[in-house]
Formats: sequence, C-alpha cells, structure tokens
Amino acid sequence: MADTTNLAPGDGLPLGRDAGVRVLSIDVRWNTGTETALSERIGLAAMPLVRDRVESREHVVHSNQPATPDETTRLGASNGVVEVDLAAAPADVERVVVLAFVHPRANASKRTLDEVSDLSITFRDDASGREIARTDNLARAIGPVTAAAVAEVVRDGDGWRVNVSARGFEAGLDGALQQAGSRL
Repeated sequence: MADTTNLAPGDGLPLGRDAGVRVLSIDVRWNTGTETALSERIGLAAMPLVRDRVESREHVVHSNQPATPDETTRLGASNGVVEVDLAAAPADVERVVVLAFVHPRANASKRTLDEVSDLSITFRDDASGREIARTDNLARAIGPVTAAAVAEVVRDGDGWRVNVSARGFEAGLDGALQQAGSRL
C-alpha cells in the first residue's frame, strides 16, 4: 500500500507508458448505511469521449449496456467496477468519464447523491490487482445532485492519467449524457 496515491477532487495521477497498466479497474464504492432502498437505486455509467462527445448511445456503458461495442470500456464482474482497456482503446478516444447516479423511480421520492454517507474510488491494475490510487469520501464534495462525474481516464501524451472529479448534474444520468458535448 505504500505506493498508493490518495487523490481528492481536482487531483490527477499520470499512469505513463511505463506503468505497465493494460486494463485499469475503477472500483466505485458507496455506503448508504441502513438506506437499502437508496443503495439499490445507485448505478454506475462510463462514457468514452471522442472530441468531447459520446459517439452514440451504444457507447454509454451502464447496467443495460455493459460494454462499448469494441468492449474496451465495460462494467467489471463486481458491482461498482468499470474496466478500461488502455492498451486497446481506439486512438480517437480522448477520455473516459465515469459517473455515479441515482436511478429515478416512478412514484418514489427524489433521492440525491448527498444522501450517501460514503462514496470512494480505488484505481487498480486489473491484471495484478495492484492498487494505484484511491480517494477519500467524495460524497461531501458532490452535493444534492442525481448524477456526478466521479473519475476520468484521460489520454496523456503516450500514456494515460486518472483524474478525480465531483461535478454534479441535476437531471440524473440523462442530464449528464446531454452535457457530454461540453467538458464534464
């Protein structure tokens, strides 16, 4: 664990070519305490962006679309995990944005991410399981929104970097997707 970097919103960490990470595993964990109804409504999505735009709805990874068509961005085997194949990502993908969101439910009260007592991320080398970086609780920084960009994997010269975010969106996952044309 001595090699692990602790990141806060706004922080980033270059992975570089020499880091040897082929597939990056982004493990997003949340704790809602006794709020099981809220816990069951939280989801994860990932969007590879080309020129700051999602190519199509098929390129938005979430529970109903577990991988991009080329499978370079996909949900992991465990709940709350997104995997990005850095080595195989198309050359025009500039970044992959990872979002946490609250699923809307008909006839249910609106819930927001600030009701989560803890939301944290661990970045790992998928092949070895080696922890590269982690965050402390991001829930405090997110606020009363229904979706938030929590992490980005960004092309950085010949390598990649991870950035931690806490940018919220009022209109849930659909609102975040509609803003995909702007800088998340």
